[in-house]
Parts: sequence; C-alpha cells; structure tokens
Amino acid sequence: MIMTRAITVLFATIAVLCARPAIAQVDNDLQRQVDALKEQVRRKDIDLQVLTAKVSELEAKLADCERSREPAPAPPPAPVPETVPPEPDLPKPTPGDPFMPPAEPVPFTPPDAEEPRPAGNTADFASPEAMLDAVRIRLREDFGSRAGSTDPMERAAYQRELKTWTAEIAHSTRREVAWPVRLIEAVSVRNGRLLVQAVVLDEANRERGHCTIELVGAASKAWRGASIGGRRASLRGLATLELTIDLELQEARPFRNDRFIGPCLEGRVIVTQAVLST
Repeated sequence: MIMTRAITVLFATIAVLCARPAIAQVDNDLQRQVDALKEQVRRKDIDLQVLTAKVSELEAKLADCERSREPAPAPPPAPVPETVPPEPDLPKPTPGDPFMPPAEPVPFTPPDAEEPRPAGNTADFASPEAMLDAVRIRLREDFGSRAGSTDPMERAAYQRELKTWTAEIAHSTRREVAWPVRLIEAVSVRNGRLLVQAVVLDEANRERGHCTIELVGAASKAWRGASIGGRRASLRGLATLELTIDLELQEARPFRNDRFIGPCLEGRVIVTQAVLST
C-alpha cells in the first residue's frame, strides 16, 4: 500500500515537472502575440495621424473653393443726379475771415485700408515649438476669454467656430524649412512611404520640439533599413501644422503636453516633401 502511494506521488511529480516547460512556452507565445498586436496598433495610429493630416488639407482646399465660388458683390446703384438750386446773391466774404468757408473745397482723404494679416514671420517657423507657440497666441487673440469660458453659450459658439478657424490656420501656416534634427525612429507605411519621428535642435543643441517627417520615393528608399535612432541629420521640407479638435479636451494630456494648443485643440508638425541628409 505504501509502495503504491509512493509510485503515485512520483508520477504526479514527474507530470508537474514536465508541464512547467510547456506552460513557459505558452507564456512566451502569448507575449510575442501581445507584442505583435501592440506594434500593429502603433502603426495603425500613425496611419490614422497621416490620414487626419490629409483630411485637414482637403478641408482647407474645400474652404478655398467655397470662398472662390461666392458671388461677386452687386455693383452700387447709379447715383441720382441732384438738381442744384441757383446760388443766392450773398455778400462776398472778407479775406481772412475765420468764420467763412474756404474758397476751394478741401479734398477728402479716405482712411488707409486695413492691411491683410500676415500668416506668420520667419521666427514662427524656427522650430516646431515656435510654430505651436504662434498658434497658441493666435488662438488667444482671435477667441479671447471664449476659449476657456464656462458659459454654455460661449463654449458652444467657440466649438462651432473652431473647425473653420483650424482649417484656415493649417492652410496659412505652411513654409519651407531647414532644421537640424536628431532622429528617433522610423516606421514604414503604405505606398512605400517612411514616417520618421525626430526632434528639432537649435544652435546650442537644445531640443525645440518634435516633428513627423514623411519620406517618399528615393528619399524613402535611401533611409529604409538604415539605423535611425540617435542619428543627426539636416532636414529640408514643407512644414505643416496638423490641428486636431477634441471637444472633450480641456487640458493637456499626460505625455503629450507639448501638443496642447487650447481647449478642445491639439497640434503637431508634419514635414512633407522632405529630404534628409547627413
């Protein structure tokens, strides 16, 4: 009887010892699947960000087309000729009399027309950080206290106007730039494009904001498969602001506080038509 129990315990111990490597293998397989799913989610997020930028650009073009199709203002009506009554015989004014009208009418000088508002100066495009700061200032100038108002009517009006405002800002804040950058990582996306995450540096090698670099064609092939992380490069391309509206957003998100523009609004900088050289 004792021998039978000992044999049973022995077989149970052997079964447990044999099962441990199998469990460990299952855990490893599950971890690899989780890592693969995380990578797919990260790439989908980048694709979504790129598509959002394209949508913003198309909305800006649509707004331009709608403005160009607005009917021209109707010409003013022709003035009706007035019948001038005969001038009465009045005594001629004494020269130098300060209470009499001047001998000749003084021509009317119209006020200067208001100059169009510039899209931004060169300093606004010195870095992604400067571009986002310029938009933050513009938001305060255009909306004032309505941007952070707790009044339901003012908040609703702010949110309605924000979509048109962001389209105009994104359309006007585009400029060719030349920035020194430090590369972080690269991800391949559809149509042979390569999206490179980078941080812009100033002359003292201080970080001045992050940007996403879109490489296509030969520029993409030149960097595909290359070691990216930590490399220094010179960037040339067209810097564009991508503005995203989130009506639930009232303050900066954790780990993304550099993107916060104001209530309901985030932004980031994308460089298209880009060329990277070392």
